[in-house]
Amino acid sequence: MKNEILRLEKVTVIRDEVTLLDNFNLHIFQGEIMGLVCINANGKEPLIQLISQNLPIHYGRVYFNEVLVNNYRHSPMTMNKVAVIEQKSRLIEDLSVADNVFVLRRGFRKYVISPRVLNEQFRQFAQEIDADIDGRDLVAHLSPYQKCVVELLRAVIMGAKLIVIRDVSNCIGAADLIRFHELLRYYCGKGFSFLYICNHHEEAFKICTRMSLMKDGKILRVFDRNQFRNDNIVPYYVGEFADLAAPETDVGRKDSILAFQNVCTENLRDMTFSVARGECTVLFDMDNTVLPDIMRIMNGRLYPDSGTVFLEGAVFTREAAQHALEGTVAFIGEDPIRTMLFKEMSYLDNLCFLLDQKNNGVRLNRRIVRSIAREYEPVIGPEIYETNIMNLKIQSLYDLIYYRIQLFHPKIVFCVQPFAGADMYLRRHLIGLINRLKQKGITVIFLSVNIADSLMVADKLIRLEKGRFNSEYLRSEFNLFRSEGTTLEELFQ
Repeated sequence: MKNEILRLEKVTVIRDEVTLLDNFNLHIFQGEIMGLVCINANGKEPLIQLISQNLPIHYGRVYFNEVLVNNYRHSPMTMNKVAVIEQKSRLIEDLSVADNVFVLRRGFRKYVISPRVLNEQFRQFAQEIDADIDGRDLVAHLSPYQKCVVELLRAVIMGAKLIVIRDVSNCIGAADLIRFHELLRYYCGKGFSFLYICNHHEEAFKICTRMSLMKDGKILRVFDRNQFRNDNIVPYYVGEFADLAAPETDVGRKDSILAFQNVCTENLRDMTFSVARGECTVLFDMDNTVLPDIMRIMNGRLYPDSGTVFLEGAVFTREAAQHALEGTVAFIGEDPIRTMLFKEMSYLDNLCFLLDQKNNGVRLNRRIVRSIAREYEPVIGPEIYETNIMNLKIQSLYDLIYYRIQLFHPKIVFCVQPFAGADMYLRRHLIGLINRLKQKGITVIFLSVNIADSLMVADKLIRLEKGRFNSEYLRSEFNLFRSEGTTLEELFQ
């Protein structure tokens, strides 16, 4: 008989007159990896909070480890034995690995701490899963994958009954993701249970025992493993992408706009590739080690130890890199809403922000701004006159960022993980915005560790592995990748 770890029974959560969880049902048993694919982001955060802590609910019951811990009549606010592993690490960067694993856990009450003993204890746990991590290392020196492994070990050592894995493919490379999946299966065999939350059913198919599909805080359907087929998912959301098509480009017949030739840095090893003008290229980093170096080279914060970078046929010198924006190289960082918008500025001011940064750029005055407003109002709508951008929805804020780039009209724009953390509707919207950049003749380069959705809009995929160029696929070859789940394995063959 299966032991039940978590049961949410007809749970309804309403806050500020908004229904976050609607008649929500979820069962997780011991030793299983339950997938949760979220069609939109509604309800995801409240669900994780409710699983971790017994917060007030308006209707239903919550059972944890076969004990009623929360119901609509009384919510004790107690914590459950749940650990959450997500992109934003919960480790303390300035402490050692062993300190994070043992000293910071709940219930640790020793007053005299022996680092030697802690390191030895950690070594035994790390050795069990063949993890090459030293307990004496500072967390700040670890890779994203190693941080996830340390968090997993901490969850195991603290005796978590349920471990929530949230959007982990956004922060660790494809090769490391496969290794991390192997660890999950190992601890699954040891009796640990997992809730694996992601935005793509293909990713869930690879690792989960069962999978639930959630939309607007409600479970639409639960799939058993023998039902893991794309055909079963199509009625729920895959069809939304059916009418999306990337604009045709003449890849292979255009001249190169960017080329790396035998570039070496601490993480790049004779990196060589080229990107054609006007195309959308995905730089797919299998190990999640080289993308920061490429980004820093292009914005002038890093200069190669050897090798040459060419931009429009000319050497991209240190001086040119330091004035990259003037040279019409633009960047859209990860989580751009938080890092690229100015809350105190109006929509129009945010939209025009980059214009005077351009070499020989536009000198902004009221007449120019009014002209821009007239040009973009038919596309953006009345939101263009919004004075407080915090009143806008997330999609509108992404519109603002991408239309700013379109207005600035760089020759090349780098997008760091453009689909990371986005729900299905936002991903579809972003594909449309990126296609508009391509239609304007702007070269788009994705810096990604996850190719999900990227192939919907890309013209070329360049695989990077262990700091080197590995292989290249044109759009005509994308049909080799039947789904995300098979892609990674095929790439390794």
